[in-house]
Amino acid sequence: MFFFGKKKSLNRKIIIGKDTRLSSYMVESIITGVMLSRGWNCVSIGVIPTSAISRAIKIGDYDFGIMISASHNSFEDNGIKIFNKKGEKLTDNEELQVEEIINLKKQSPLCTDLKIGKIQKNDDVYVNYKKYLLSTIPKKINFSGLKVVVDCANGSAYKVAPEIFSEVGLDLICHSTKPNGKNINKNCGALHPKNLSKLVRNHKADLGISFDGDSDRLILCDKNGQIINGDKILAIAASSMLKQNKLKSKAIVSTKMANIGLEDYLNERGIKLFLTDVGDRYVMEEMKRRNVNLGGEQSGHLIFSDHSFTGDGILSALQVFTILQIENKQIHELLDDFNIFPQNLVNLDLHSDTKKIFDNSRLNKTILNFLDNKQDEPKILIRKSGTENLLRIMVQSRSLKVTNHISQTLVDMIKGIDGI
Repeated sequence: MFFFGKKKSLNRKIIIGKDTRLSSYMVESIITGVMLSRGWNCVSIGVIPTSAISRAIKIGDYDFGIMISASHNSFEDNGIKIFNKKGEKLTDNEELQVEEIINLKKQSPLCTDLKIGKIQKNDDVYVNYKKYLLSTIPKKINFSGLKVVVDCANGSAYKVAPEIFSEVGLDLICHSTKPNGKNINKNCGALHPKNLSKLVRNHKADLGISFDGDSDRLILCDKNGQIINGDKILAIAASSMLKQNKLKSKAIVSTKMANIGLEDYLNERGIKLFLTDVGDRYVMEEMKRRNVNLGGEQSGHLIFSDHSFTGDGILSALQVFTILQIENKQIHELLDDFNIFPQNLVNLDLHSDTKKIFDNSRLNKTILNFLDNKQDEPKILIRKSGTENLLRIMVQSRSLKVTNHISQTLVDMIKGIDGI
């Protein structure tokens, strides 16, 4: 069960990183104090992207790692992401085991004063992370002359992203790079792409990129201000990698949130699309199972597994820049035949337990009837949010009328079942 490392290790060591939100410092102190009291040495890295923690574990001598972040949520929220000894996120089963330990209030004994853990520093993590990202760019690629707006969401990429992009020769306009502990994701970053769109048009830039709070997702916009989400980035990357004979198994992995247009785009190029439940860890697991080296989510979590098995917004941006140079085209030109089909996303704050909704026979029968429409090929996904107390409803089809009708019908039914 002890999946964090060797249970009897005499030099147990963990690495801890955080984003810029105010509470991250408090959470870090609590975690560090608890781990030290139980004999663990703690290496505190400070503010850094989530993917840097994953990378450090993979190449370093750590038993596991923790990233303190609530990702795209506002500064009032916080959480932790746990990485195992391989630098990968925990599986569902491993997370359940952690929850079981917490629920049963199992605790390892406190150490004697001679065995208490120590706080250690490692300034190489930041430097090595930068070197690693720069090493992913082919030697003959030159980004000079490319004018880019970057929105760092006042999050963990606020320092490292501008440094890296400046080093590769981009003409850079930086936004939201002054975190104060409370402004992370506030009207900026990947969840507010309209701001990026406006900045790109105002500065007459070639491209805009935006990250979320812990920099593990990427959203783009072209020079005209058109938003380019994870589906479109996957389409661009898959097509280019196929032409370069770099796309393993001639397939990619995404989630059930993927737009129908992505599947059409890939089918026209002979590329298979495998779908998973929502969550980048499910994407990663399926990529390994299918021997695929490209995957991601519509939300902007992208995995280029030739380089990393975790989402990394900065890495993803560098891969996009590289593709633009290889293709010698602007990003909107690579999406000329990508068609977006109607897709409605609704979040409902429920009064009841979600089980009451999922177990309702009338609702389930209605969904099956809708899915029987072979002409418009509707797709329906109803799930509980993994980060908030919400029910998320996604409906899409090849018809705007059908999509809107299904969406409204389901929302009304769920509200009725919930007694809203």
